[in-house]
Amino acid sequence: MSDEYRSPESRKKPSWIWIVAGLGVLVLGIVIMTLAGAANAPAEDAVAQEDSIPYVETVRPRQAGLTFMVRAPGRIQPRERLDLVGEVSGKVTDVNPDLQAGGRIARGETILQIDDGNLRANVERAQAQLATAEARLNQAEAERDRQINLADIGASPEKAAEQAIAAYEDAEAGVRQARSQLVIARRDLQKTAIVSPFDAIVVSETVAPGRFVSPGQPLARLISAGEGEIQAGLPAKDVRAVRSALAARGDARLPVRAVPNSSSLGATDIDGYLAEFSPEIDQQSRTATVIAVFPDAFAPENEGDIFAGDYMDLLIEGRSEMPMWLVPDGAVRQDTFVWVVGTDEQIRRVDVETVDRDEDGVLIRAPKLSTGDRLMLTVLAEEIDGMRVHLQETQS
Repeated sequence: MSDEYRSPESRKKPSWIWIVAGLGVLVLGIVIMTLAGAANAPAEDAVAQEDSIPYVETVRPRQAGLTFMVRAPGRIQPRERLDLVGEVSGKVTDVNPDLQAGGRIARGETILQIDDGNLRANVERAQAQLATAEARLNQAEAERDRQINLADIGASPEKAAEQAIAAYEDAEAGVRQARSQLVIARRDLQKTAIVSPFDAIVVSETVAPGRFVSPGQPLARLISAGEGEIQAGLPAKDVRAVRSALAARGDARLPVRAVPNSSSLGATDIDGYLAEFSPEIDQQSRTATVIAVFPDAFAPENEGDIFAGDYMDLLIEGRSEMPMWLVPDGAVRQDTFVWVVGTDEQIRRVDVETVDRDEDGVLIRAPKLSTGDRLMLTVLAEEIDGMRVHLQETQS
């Protein structure tokens, strides 16, 4: 039959067959590709997971022995300080040329002289009164003895003897009073010459020759020209460390050093020794006060470098009861723990106590650390106990 006589339905049938066949081939291809992708997925996931494990740098801790430096802030002060005031009235007749700010006056040297004319006259008057009182006492004593002898033989009434005895006792009191007046007059005379009780540096002065001074009037302020001291508070753990260091030295003094800090005006270190622990604690800070002495703090060679009242840090030798470790600053997290990388390349947290920190690193106490441990230096965005890491080259 010719094509022109075929029906329309018979002519459309081959087109549907080809469409169905094409769809089948497409579905088969998708299935094959899905199966192939599913087979390769575990391997790709494993590679991706391995690539996500971070590489970290590690360091081994170094043993640091048992001694370390305890640091405590304080202020350097003179061991002695004196506010000079007038004790007697009078005109200033002479002033030491070094009585000016920054001047140095030796122990026993006269600082200033007050006119002593009137006070010398008072001494002479007191001496004369004492001589008169002693003469009266001698007279009263002779009369007492005479009246007692007359009374014993009945040549004089007993009442006369009693009166003579009373007169003698009055004369004795007069001598005692006269002697006291002489002592006071001599002391007042001595006060006209004001001498330095120690080797001193003049901080300030308000006196000049010809000026009239009176008792209680401020004249000058002095500080000791040699020894200085620093009082500093130590917490309980540092007190134990310093006590241990003292015990290890026996009877020897424990040396200390004072160094400038960020608030200091001076720039010089000074050496001294630990003098004592204060018997009282500071109730607010709950710290024990130690006193360190620096024999040459205000010596002439330190002039312009050491200032009274300046802030300084006190460095005292401390001794630990357990070995300590020195590690880089980056190895310690929050001053309280480190990460140790195990042989399985997993990290574990180890708690530590930070003792000191300087340019060499951080000094820590950690009973659970050992020489062979590897401490993680690299800081990760997320650090979890037990997480896995890869090791880079280990620092020594």
